[in-house]
Amino acid sequence: MSDFNIDATNPENLSVLKEKETRKRLLKHARLIGCEREMVLLFDKYDSLLKRCSNESERKDIAKLGCFEIYSLLGKGGELYVDNQLVAKDD
Repeated sequence: MSDFNIDATNPENLSVLKEKETRKRLLKHARLIGCEREMVLLFDKYDSLLKRCSNESERKDIAKLGCFEIYSLLGKGGELYVDNQLVAKDD
């Protein structure tokens, strides 16, 4: 876990990356902590689920679940928001 906190209430501290760049960074971090294979498997799992889903509401729920699994794989810690909704909070 990092030694610094980011104030997520300040919009200047937030940015949105393109999906390709986000995946690249997640894989790099997963490699550093020894779970790159698991991350690739998660990407494949959720790509497959999303490809077969045509219902927009379900797609959003699948995306939240995928974000939560990645969050868990990388060690949790803090709060996870997806589409401005709190998905997980660790004490």
